[in-house]
Parts: sequence; structure tokens; C-alpha cells
Amino acid sequence: MSNKKLLEIFKKDAEQLVNAETLALTSMRKAIISGALSPGKEIDEEMVAQNLNISRMPVRQALGILESEGLVKRIHRHGATVTQLSSEEIKEIYNMRACLEALAIRKAVPRYSDEYITMLRALLKEFPDRFDDPYQFVRLNHKFHLALYEPCDWDRLVNLIIQLRNNTARYIGMTRNFLQQMPSFSANHSQILVACERKNSEQAATLMREHILCAMKALLQDFSDSGAKNQSRNVGLE
Repeated sequence: MSNKKLLEIFKKDAEQLVNAETLALTSMRKAIISGALSPGKEIDEEMVAQNLNISRMPVRQALGILESEGLVKRIHRHGATVTQLSSEEIKEIYNMRACLEALAIRKAVPRYSDEYITMLRALLKEFPDRFDDPYQFVRLNHKFHLALYEPCDWDRLVNLIIQLRNNTARYIGMTRNFLQQMPSFSANHSQILVACERKNSEQAATLMREHILCAMKALLQDFSDSGAKNQSRNVGLE
């Protein structure tokens, strides 16, 4: 991906956000998740600070938070780089997600109102229009999943789910097999939503767990430690 996309992200965020650390954190996280800052890429603190019109200190503070989220790795005197995930790390994260997201939807389903189901159904209808744009599909998929979990009212659980999802989102647009199965994943969403409409929390949780593990298998089918790293230098979610 060219630096043009990266600079566009920085410019747009600099115009909208005022707190320097929040600005740096939001902008760099978005750049990593979208693939503008690809796995293994070194982050130039000075370049980030200049393009966001802030000092380097809030950039360093933001990098500390991103490190705690697993998105970057900092080495003393060698700066920070975007983390690269191995196949085993992908498996670990997706299996954690399967458990946590099943728990979240199980707790959320009894709290859905008819109006909330209508909102979820409207989101679901947007998926077919996103199949040709991996980045937009990932964004909508993230929005739909978080909408499913929000009524569970366990903020720590939802925040942990967001963190784990952010760690794998950057790889989705790099795997051909995953992209080919986007319509199938959308069909899974329909089945999950039917269970939600019926207030069947156990079925919704089971379907969610199966859905996430199916996505993991699709991601890993084309994923190898070296292959994903090589692709990440050339393929983004534009």
C-alpha cells in the first residue's frame, strides 16, 4: 500500500480530533487495522507527529497503548513496529474470540427489543453491497458484531472482544479464501440473527462460536507465517 493512504488517514483525523494522545492513538490504530501500516512495518514517530501536527510525546504514549493491545512491538532504542501474527497466534486469538463472543451474545439476546432487532436486520441488509470491497466488508462486519454484543452490558468483555478483533482484522483482506467466502459468512449472520429474533440465546451462542471458528479456518487456509508476512507488504484494505 502506498504512503498516500496512510497520509490521508493522518490528515483526516488531524482535522477531527483535538486531544493529541487520542488523535495519535485513533489514527495509528486505524492505519494498522486497515493495512496502511502493514505487519512488520516500522513506525516513524517523527513522520506521524509531523502529519498529525503534534509533538512526539503523545505519539510515544499512544504507542504504549497500542503495545498493550498487541498491535505494535517496541524494542529499546529500535523504535516500534507493527506486530506480525503467526498461525498459532491466529488460532489462539480466534479460539478466545469464539468463547468470549458466544458469552457476549448469550447475555445480550434477552435484552434485545423489537426496535433493536430491526436495527440489526437493517445492518445485515448492507452486507451484499460490501462483497466487492474487503475493507468496507471488514468495517461493516465489525460494526454488526459489536451491535450484537453491546446490550450484554459487560463493558470489559466487549472491550476485550474489540481488542482481539482489531488484532486479526488487518489480515482478512490478505487471504483469498476468506474473501471468497464473504457471502457464506453473511449467511451465517442471517442464521445468528434468526436465533436472536427467537430469543434463543443458547442457539445464538452456538452459531456464533461456529461462525468464528469457520472464519478462522478460512483465514488459516491461505495463511502461513512467511506467506502472510510477504503479502502484508503488498496487499492492503483499500
